[in-house]
Amino acid sequence: MSTRSVALALAAAGALSALPAASETRVVPAEPYAFEPVNLRMDVDSCAFAPETVSVSSSSGVFRVIHRPNQCLLPGEPRVADILLGSLPAGTYEVQVFPTADAFTPIVTGIRFTVRERPEIAVFPRPTRPLTDYSGMWYRPAESGWGLSFHQSSTRAVFAAWYVYDAADNPTWYTIESGQWTSATQWSGTVYRTSGPPLFAPVFDLVHVTRQPVGQASLDFTQRPGEEGWATFTYTVGGSQGTKRITRHLF
Repeated sequence: MSTRSVALALAAAGALSALPAASETRVVPAEPYAFEPVNLRMDVDSCAFAPETVSVSSSSGVFRVIHRPNQCLLPGEPRVADILLGSLPAGTYEVQVFPTADAFTPIVTGIRFTVRERPEIAVFPRPTRPLTDYSGMWYRPAESGWGLSFHQSSTRAVFAAWYVYDAADNPTWYTIESGQWTSATQWSGTVYRTSGPPLFAPVFDLVHVTRQPVGQASLDFTQRPGEEGWATFTYTVGGSQGTKRITRHLF
């Protein structure tokens, strides 16, 4: 066997050994619900694993994950890598992991998994729920400096952080919680203000943490022709109230 042949054989063997075995690769969560973010979790070698070479594609319920590992003389520190597959509707899927993009390369790992519908209480009428995910950074382009971080979980629960300036131009944070969906496009919650000890204090004393409701806020994501992607934010905090048209900050 020529020197070049030996080198190619060793390189191929190294590529395969650098990829995780089936027992080291799994889908998380193990039993995902519909539209819950699903990741392929791999136990990897920090030297061999090359994140910049990872690509994910899908067709007919099959995800093709390609990773071209580095060639390392010595093993690196063990790491865990999560690769996002997506937020998927209910159904059965398969993940196939390949060491190269070559169509003739054998699959190193193959995993089948099922995404289930989330159980719901059998009541009539059905509980109000949104039809899409409104998570994102929302702001008013004409009023730079304040905004709303709106996070919607796969269970349709919502937590929002509202950052503004007060009357003295000091930055102020509120949270909007304990809310509910009043329609498929409307959500309302309680505005809270929290205070506590400085982060850089020698000891973080929880006794000094206070949290009190200071108002109400609602978001209306209803879209009309020509006004897609905008929401109406209405608030009442202390003696102040107002309504703002906001949109997602795209970046």
